Amino acid sequence: MTLWRTLIWLFVGLAFLWETRPAYSMAYLGIILFFRFPLWQEKAAQKLRIERSAQEYYLFPGDRSALALEVTNPTFMPLVWISIIHRIPSSLVFGNHPQRPVFALPPHGSHEVNFEIMARERGVYRLGPLDVCVGDPFGVRTQKYLVEKGNIVVVFPAIHQLSDLSLPARFSFGNFKAIQQINPDPTRLAGLRRYQEGDQLRSIHWPATARTKTLQVKQFEHTVTATCMLFLDLYKQDYQTSKFHVETELAITTAASLVHHLIQRGEACGLAANAVLNEYLPGDLDVSSGEGVVRIPPRQGTAQLRQVLTVLAGVKAQDGSDFSTLLTECGHQLEGAAILLWVVPRDTPEIVERAWDYVRRGRQVQVFVVGDVQHRELLQSPLNSALRVFSVTREGAILP
Repeated sequence: MTLWRTLIWLFVGLAFLWETRPAYSMAYLGIILFFRFPLWQEKAAQKLRIERSAQEYYLFPGDRSALALEVTNPTFMPLVWISIIHRIPSSLVFGNHPQRPVFALPPHGSHEVNFEIMARERGVYRLGPLDVCVGDPFGVRTQKYLVEKGNIVVVFPAIHQLSDLSLPARFSFGNFKAIQQINPDPTRLAGLRRYQEGDQLRSIHWPATARTKTLQVKQFEHTVTATCMLFLDLYKQDYQTSKFHVETELAITTAASLVHHLIQRGEACGLAANAVLNEYLPGDLDVSSGEGVVRIPPRQGTAQLRQVLTVLAGVKAQDGSDFSTLLTECGHQLEGAAILLWVVPRDTPEIVERAWDYVRRGRQVQVFVVGDVQHRELLQSPLNSALRVFSVTREGAILP
């Protein structure tokens, strides 16, 4: 900058000294390049448009993706060089060297810039801001701008297959006998009986009627589709301090794997957790949260799975509500849930007693322990038991 200023004053001095056309031309050219050109460049740089191909990215640990930016110069002023630095969290940085693309933009031209990211661990991340630098060919002046608005990257928890898990049949298939026989299942024939006044003609079993010479009516089992509710304990004081990170991440991974397993089988599954949510979570989630409790009502389908995984990507442990409080505050959602899945660090006597209480009310309770199992006799419960305990290893495998 000092050299350029010295040269400009030298050209102006020579122009006044020689008073020739070449001298004046050099002086005018130097003044334009040093004073006017940076102003034109600054106005053009302020009109740069930077558009993102997507506002939100969804990844699993180990996935790679490219953040695409479309940079457009809408002016008649050529921009000789543009440099962009994307501030990316360390958990998403790809490679050992910072990515700093440099390119030129002609008048009304555009250029696509890609930044590689790699998901390393669960979380919800806000990228940015962008540092944009625009310079002239002579290095006289460089304009710097900050683009605050950034992308949201959601890294889901890792999902493990549960095909090797010895689950109760009712848990696997989601149908079991109803307590009140009000919902006959036409696909599950239970037997035959004599025709009674008021029976529908379509319920008559014609082959049996022809065989017995008397009207026989089909009897069906009365079933309901099981609605599952998963409860995740993220109360800080329930976890050992020395294993806090390992066990909480394992609990979240286990919850994600179970929900994935259930919804892929066509079940309706919801989530309740005594946790707090990441502030950068996408705003289109149907989630109720407050006072350390997060709730998602049971539903079926891929959209529900994505919503639950997104919430699990952004949950954090808290120290305000324990697991018992979580069960109490979500009692209204338990009324419609036939199968309860509890992911806890320890199967304490209080938790087991609470589980037996729900069993006595006709629920089926599955307790998944990510720490040390205290009630080891429940590990060997028969497959049709209403209460079972499972031990989860650090590798993510779930062992009965």
